[in-house]
Amino acid sequence: MPVVSKPCIFAASCSGDLGDTEVLWFGRKLCVSKASNIIKVFGALETALSYINTAAVTCRSQRRCLVAAYWALFNLGFYLSTGQDRYYSTSLHMLRKIIKCLYPLLPDTPLGWIICLDKCCATINNARVWVRWAERRMAAVDEGREAILVLNHLGNLLFELMRTCKHGVKTQERYVVVTPRPTNPTVPSWWDEKI
Repeated sequence: MPVVSKPCIFAASCSGDLGDTEVLWFGRKLCVSKASNIIKVFGALETALSYINTAAVTCRSQRRCLVAAYWALFNLGFYLSTGQDRYYSTSLHMLRKIIKCLYPLLPDTPLGWIICLDKCCATINNARVWVRWAERRMAAVDEGREAILVLNHLGNLLFELMRTCKHGVKTQERYVVVTPRPTNPTVPSWWDEKI
């Protein structure tokens, strides 16, 4: 027999129809307006997760890094809902995994303003923009500001992942088109192997 997760749709009357909703925030069940900053944080997180998922499906070479990015953000959402430190720790651990995954993919190219020239770069950029939006939404909430660190670093890592795709770089002197090179998955000798 089919299972419906929201049976209220059959009654044509669901919680939230009048602009309020229930949310779990640091382990507390709250009833808040859909216009509240808490709901805006979760909305931005949900959108960012969707875009990271799309990038992971779209990008072949960066997929492993993007899956780790997805789980870093997913666990951050659990942390904000439950307040349990293990989810925050998992987010930080996933950030370290992304760094390890990302490093061998990085090109040796000039730094500057990036213009995406392929679908993978553009989808990662969309994810990065939504992570930044979630970061700004988080800054408007008093509780849980430590999540800003994860969001800031995740946005930076996604920017670096964009550089592993075909893109143009505009510097003061010139415009350079960067085509990804075959990856050399060696990690530098100074790297902590326990990550």
